[in-house]
Amino acid sequence: MPSPRTIAVLVGALLVCSTASTVIGTASVATANESEYGTTIPDDGPAYGVNSSDFYRLWSNDVDDGGLSEDEFEDGEVDPREGAERALARSTDIPFEHPPKAAEDWTRGDFQDYNSGGSEESVAPADANLTDGTYIKDAFVSIAAVQPSTILHDTNATNTTQYVAPDGEVLAVSDFRVALPDDEKTDRERVEWSLVDTSIETVTLEADGQTLSTDDGHRSILGYSNLSDSVTLEVEATISAELEAETESCTDWNANSEVCEEWESYDDTISVEQTVRDTQSVVVNQLSNVSGRRVNFEAKSDRVGAAVHPDTEWSTITVDGDIRARSNWWFYTAGTPGWDEMVTHKANGSTTSASSVRPVQVHAFPSEAEPHVPTELANGTVPLRIEETWGEERTGPELPSVIDLETASPYTNADSVALSSETLDEGALEEVTVDGIVRGQSETVTLSELQAVHEANLTLTVTEDNSTHATVRAEVTDTTTGDPVSGGRVEIGNQSVPLDQNGTAVITVQNPGLTIRGEYNPEGWWRTDQPYSSAATTTIVPREFLGFQTFVDLVIVTLLWFLPVALLAFGVDYVTNGELLGLKRHSRDR
Repeated sequence: MPSPRTIAVLVGALLVCSTASTVIGTASVATANESEYGTTIPDDGPAYGVNSSDFYRLWSNDVDDGGLSEDEFEDGEVDPREGAERALARSTDIPFEHPPKAAEDWTRGDFQDYNSGGSEESVAPADANLTDGTYIKDAFVSIAAVQPSTILHDTNATNTTQYVAPDGEVLAVSDFRVALPDDEKTDRERVEWSLVDTSIETVTLEADGQTLSTDDGHRSILGYSNLSDSVTLEVEATISAELEAETESCTDWNANSEVCEEWESYDDTISVEQTVRDTQSVVVNQLSNVSGRRVNFEAKSDRVGAAVHPDTEWSTITVDGDIRARSNWWFYTAGTPGWDEMVTHKANGSTTSASSVRPVQVHAFPSEAEPHVPTELANGTVPLRIEETWGEERTGPELPSVIDLETASPYTNADSVALSSETLDEGALEEVTVDGIVRGQSETVTLSELQAVHEANLTLTVTEDNSTHATVRAEVTDTTTGDPVSGGRVEIGNQSVPLDQNGTAVITVQNPGLTIRGEYNPEGWWRTDQPYSSAATTTIVPREFLGFQTFVDLVIVTLLWFLPVALLAFGVDYVTNGELLGLKRHSRDR
């Protein structure tokens, strides 16, 4: 077991990721996904500008081992912080609050490590779709990554959607080998084959038949822009080869000696092409439908609020520059399936080795952590409060067994959120920025609509009473206009009754005391066209005589009201030697 020092180091690493700890799963030994050719985590990282903290978190599909030994926790060859981060990542999976840029940085950098096999070998990821022609064999093109993008896990393990930004890039690799025919040699004819030239002439990115960009070579970075809706991205590579057949034919054959006395030579050039394709279906996660409205409160001038409707999955809503509300969508990254191994295809067979290219993919999942505001002011107060989130109710997804993270089931896809603050200025909520679930995707909108939350007035009238019950008529009106308020409920004790169209509610109170207190609880200001603030009031139960219990209650209430005042007056008079009330302190002569 690890030592206390090791545990302290790990706790420090956890503090680095403290906000993520709420959704980390219980460390367990997952089903093995390590191949005989290498481990899930590449041995050439951290690199490409990705720091160690992010690098070790990228590989959530590694095998998590909660029973590491102390020696495995403490690696004297690396920095203690890096060792702790690596040990923590090996023990469990650590989610990200936001889609991490590190995934793109690593994938784009590691993509450059791909090396083709030359004319006699085709080096392909394990799941590449290989095609053969007459001369061009084991040809393929494989999409390594579409970025930025996020795979959304919303309902179950198989129902996932890859969301992309409107502008991004596709990374693809392509290779092939050329199979030269065997040379032929007879007494009267000789044919020798040679390879003149090969190339990947064009690599084209298309979306639903429209060409977006082109490149060439074995590694291609294909940009795109202004995508919308659901599209199928297709990468098409055109491979060409030029072969030459040098033929020698006998023009003078000596039949007696069966020897050719004279040869004639000529060359044939054969040019061939082969087209290979790979596709990826994606959905553009646009934020063009973000809307909302602001409110101010007549009853509380220092309170402001806003209802924001992203109308899609979102990660954060930012107001006043740096005050953020976090959604319940969290993120993890994992190696792209099929890229752990590379297969080298030759004429006489194939060999498998650890892949030199290890792209990673960002995933989003609904966590058990509710939407919240992680930002605090210097005095420890939270400057923004989430009043409510609402949207479609869904059954939570089941992540692959190798992913050690907890998902919520069921959960609310909160595509609307109500925010309020008692510390921010009124204009702080005028402009909000919504960040989507795809990195770099955000939309800033101005909430120009401003609505007032009116002050409400509650009156209670006892219309009937006896020793066992009282009937109370509650009426709620607009404090300014006097118009009846028809939305919301009135609560007295443990009873709650909705208001009718006339703004009234009738409640029967069992065994009432001398006074009855009621509260008006309005509908949420984010749910109604004319919002109101809450109100409360107290009424006295009128009675011709007082029962014994009621009399006792009245005496006690009277004492509790007036005894402190009397004691205070007597004390002050005592201190002032009777000058306040004219009382005199007397002392007995001795």
